[in-house]
Amino acid sequence: MRALMLIFLSFSAFAETGATDEKLVGVFYFRPLLGHVHQSAVRESASLTTIQCAHPIKVYESSKVSTDPNWAYVEVADHRGFILKEYLSEKRPDCFQGRYPKFYDSLNLDLAELYYWGRLYDQYIQGNTRVH
Repeated sequence: MRALMLIFLSFSAFAETGATDEKLVGVFYFRPLLGHVHQSAVRESASLTTIQCAHPIKVYESSKVSTDPNWAYVEVADHRGFILKEYLSEKRPDCFQGRYPKFYDSLNLDLAELYYWGRLYDQYIQGNTRVH
């Protein structure tokens, strides 16, 4: 029994040191109209959840999670995943949903539509045009 208790205490100490490895960087806000928390730091990766503009997001640093410097390791509700850093803001953004709530609510988007519009935005790569 004593050996079993010692093993349990050793495991508990190990679990606690692993949990302290993560550091909360801060709470940021999602800037685009719709988007996703990704399973990995790749645009095409699976979606863990769909989020809307101004949604608060906890950003973490962890030595156990290596990411591309353009991606942030985040927590949204009970999901841990990745979001492009360019989509995050320290200040709450002025969102379409907030400026035109009656119009946005009248769209009556269901969860599947929010998912697909968010994926479309994820796949849309912003940049300079070559048209002169």
